Amino acid sequence: MKGCDFERTYRSLRKKYKGMIGNEESRDFRRDLLEAFLLSLGENEEMGRELFDYCTRLDLMEKLQVEKLADMLDLFHQDYDSSCNQLNDEDWVFVKELVNGFAEEMDMDNLTYVMQQVVEAGVFG
Repeated sequence: MKGCDFERTYRSLRKKYKGMIGNEESRDFRRDLLEAFLLSLGENEEMGRELFDYCTRLDLMEKLQVEKLADMLDLFHQDYDSSCNQLNDEDWVFVKELVNGFAEEMDMDNLTYVMQQVVEAGVFG
């Protein structure tokens, strides 16, 4: 599942949980969104959880969280396009550190692609 498919999944989940109230809605929605993200990512689960937590931190509005998750999926599916995906320097630094920590467990082609994108973003230093 690529970024645009994930955004559709998000919208479906948002509709599913629309009638629920408060913490229950929030907890169940987040659990299902995490599950969809991990399945889509196809990488180490621990790495996926760290990536999900980073993208869904509370200082971001929900719409930006979902866009960031979708952009990360595009990156890890080797389909990142800087003209439409919007990762910022902070995101690239996080990705670089995350990938460095999980490099031995990643597919070599995927690792190479992600690190090439990090270098192109200019934060490898």
